[in-house]
Amino acid sequence: MHIKLNEAEYYLEMTKKNIGVYTLKEQEMLAKSKVMIFGLGGVGGMEAILCARAGIGSLSGVDPDTFEISNINRQMLAFCSTIDEAKSVSTEKYLKDINPFLKTAFHQVKVTEENVDELIKGHDVVLEALDDMPSRIVVHRAARRHGIPSVSMSGSPPHRGFVSTFIPDGIDYETALNIPTQGKKISDPSVHEFVQNLKKQRAQYSVEKGAPKEWADDFCAGKVGWIITPIRASLLASFSCHEVIQLIIGKKPLALAPKGILIDMDNMLYPVSVQTPSQGYWEAIHI
Repeated sequence: MHIKLNEAEYYLEMTKKNIGVYTLKEQEMLAKSKVMIFGLGGVGGMEAILCARAGIGSLSGVDPDTFEISNINRQMLAFCSTIDEAKSVSTEKYLKDINPFLKTAFHQVKVTEENVDELIKGHDVVLEALDDMPSRIVVHRAARRHGIPSVSMSGSPPHRGFVSTFIPDGIDYETALNIPTQGKKISDPSVHEFVQNLKKQRAQYSVEKGAPKEWADDFCAGKVGWIITPIRASLLASFSCHEVIQLIIGKKPLALAPKGILIDMDNMLYPVSVQTPSQGYWEAIHI
């Protein structure tokens, strides 16, 4: 379909159902905002879609991978037609179909200590949707250096999730998750191995929460990947994007670190809650 409206007309028509929840001034703030998403998989891909539909004016993203069939269960941009296509390419194309005037900058790269500063600078908020702990630390450190708020997420089997928002003058990511790596280069082999092993410990802890022990053992042995459903990924993306919008329009996020949004769909009383850790920090292997 050919859009016959100009950019301003299209944007007003596209976002008019937001008005009443957000004021016109707040929607204008979203239109002028620049958001960076690290990771474009199950959570990050949905975050990109939600941000575009909410009216974020500029979106950037990075992911080194291509789509494969096993992504289809929870990655909203994985289709038969996009198998073997770069996630960065597919995402940018899809977002332009939502808003042809959206400003985009998507790259098929893996974030590292060497390239993170160039990728992150100039943005207003960072969404971290990465599946490995070393890269998460690299991103949150860089956001703090650049004075940019960052929203963190983590998901664990069977139906658990965690979202928290970090601001430059607040508690840092490593302290909030009790990861003793402050001041150490993540690329140092011993530090990288230590942080990578946290995910193995998370897998074993997940068994206590209902995950299959056979899966956890196989994951720790490198035989299988992390398990995640579309429901968990969508919930994490939705709460993460709400945090981003709150930051942009100048309202208080639900989970300003060390607070966290805890999701546990096996909890019959409180499937979603906002909590403050009793010790002032979380244990990374528990979330």
